[in-house]
Amino acid sequence: MADRSLGRSIRNLVLAFLNATLILTALCLWLVWGALSAAERVSEQIGEAARAVLPLRTDITTLSKEIAAARTDLATPSMARGIDTSTLEARIAGAEMQLAELTAAVTALGADPDALIETAVTSAFDGLGKSVADMLTGLRGTSANE
Repeated sequence: MADRSLGRSIRNLVLAFLNATLILTALCLWLVWGALSAAERVSEQIGEAARAVLPLRTDITTLSKEIAAARTDLATPSMARGIDTSTLEARIAGAEMQLAELTAAVTALGADPDALIETAVTSAFDGLGKSVADMLTGLRGTSANE
C-alpha cells in the first residue's frame, strides 16, 4: 500500500513539474513574442524616421543654393541701386544660421543613428515592461494601483 501511495505521489509530482514547466515555457514564449513585436515596431519607426530625414537633405541643399544665389544677386550693383538692403541681408543671415543648425541636426542624426535607435528601443520596451507588470499583477489578483 505504501508503495502504491509513494508511486502515485511521485507520478503527481512529475505531472506537477511538467505542468509548471509548460506554463513557464508558454509565459516565456509570450514574452519573446511581445519583445519581437516591440522590436518590429521600433524598426518600422526608425525606417519612417530615415525616410523623413533623407528628403530633408535635398531640401537643405536646394535652400542653401537659393540663399547663396540671393546673396549674390543682392551683392550686384544693379540690384542694390537705391535700395536699403541691410534688413534683407539680416534676414538672409538669419535664414543661413537656421539652415546651418538644421544641417547640423540632420548630419548628426545621419552620422549617429544609435541615439535614435536607443530612444526608440527604450520607449518600446518600457511599454512592454508595463504590460508584463500589468499581466503579473492580474495573475496575482491585485491591481497595479495597490
